[in-house]
Amino acid sequence: MNPQEDAIIKGLLANELRIVNKHLPRERLSLYELINMETPHVILRDGTIHFFRKTELRMLCSYLEENEWNKLLLPIIITIRPDIDSGAAIVEDVLAIKVISRILGIDIPSKNIGRLTLYKPHLAILRAKFDTVFQYAISIDLDRDRELLLDQQGLI
Repeated sequence: MNPQEDAIIKGLLANELRIVNKHLPRERLSLYELINMETPHVILRDGTIHFFRKTELRMLCSYLEENEWNKLLLPIIITIRPDIDSGAAIVEDVLAIKVISRILGIDIPSKNIGRLTLYKPHLAILRAKFDTVFQYAISIDLDRDRELLLDQQGLI
């Protein structure tokens, strides 16, 4: 495949990812800001509004020190990556990892604090306890996954 075709395919995939992720927030707000709003919400990339349940925000506060409430940005983004094990997702926010590990009751080795891999059972627990706090993003490594995607579509 020539470089021009490669650039076109990467551009098409990037546009598709923007469409798939239009439900993500334009800007995330801190737990502190949201807990103090009358109707806690963020504006999404597609212009719609994502509302948070106050009960979930109060419960989330119990997993953090009060001085961390202004540091935790919501919604917490869990990234689904096709290049990882099937059904696996990652979180790369240090404070979000700390909260998730407390919610799930799992120990995180200090050397792995920058990245947490979650599996379907973890995602189900998180979604059951905090339906409005977590959002999923779809991401791919365009350089690594391009050949895989093209091969699956019978294009190479």
